[in-house]
Amino acid sequence: MARKTKAGNGQAERSSATRERLLDVAEQLFARRGLDAVSVRDITQGAGASLGAITYHFGTMRKLIVVVFDRRMAPLMRQRLESLDAIEKVAGGGALPLEGVLEAMFRPAVMEAMTGERAGVVFGKLMARSMMDPNPSLEKYIHGHVEPVIRRFDAALMRAMPELTPEDVFWRMHLLVGGLHQSLLLMDRKPPVGLPPLRLDPESYLRRFVAFAAAVFRAQLPKV
Repeated sequence: MARKTKAGNGQAERSSATRERLLDVAEQLFARRGLDAVSVRDITQGAGASLGAITYHFGTMRKLIVVVFDRRMAPLMRQRLESLDAIEKVAGGGALPLEGVLEAMFRPAVMEAMTGERAGVVFGKLMARSMMDPNPSLEKYIHGHVEPVIRRFDAALMRAMPELTPEDVFWRMHLLVGGLHQSLLLMDRKPPVGLPPLRLDPESYLRRFVAFAAAVFRAQLPKV
């Protein structure tokens, strides 16, 4: 019995390791080529797995795509909501601090990309590529899991800046998210000739970005 249990544990560990390799390879290939340009064979060959491994572990390629995003996005969404919950608890029924709401939104993404783990950089590139190349599976995932969080933050930003309209909040966040991803993608590249190397630690970067984001929200649109 002990031998069977030990053998079973070893098989489960190998299966789990294969599943993680498939996810890692898929994430890297998706980030490099795009979601629709990667085949099952590309992923299984890169992971050193059999052609049937994706079916065994995920069922379909569409479900694999969802899991690739969910394993990164779910922790980020949870951290954002926990931070926002804490801010709202302190504020009670009063106005929310703009900088606090913005930091709750952006801190998880900054830490994911800048804490030295290569996976964060790869996922940042994948997110940027996915914004330019929509995929039905990904859009369904975002609609069900990400949009509810976005609505929570939109409501919080309206509490922090009640003079803004929902349209104002949408466009300002839209532009800030695009700027954040573009900025983080440039972190591992050489700066243009004549500029010093970018040597910001995560906290310094976050402090700069939150200050920039708050200025965006407080800026008044020019009257037409």
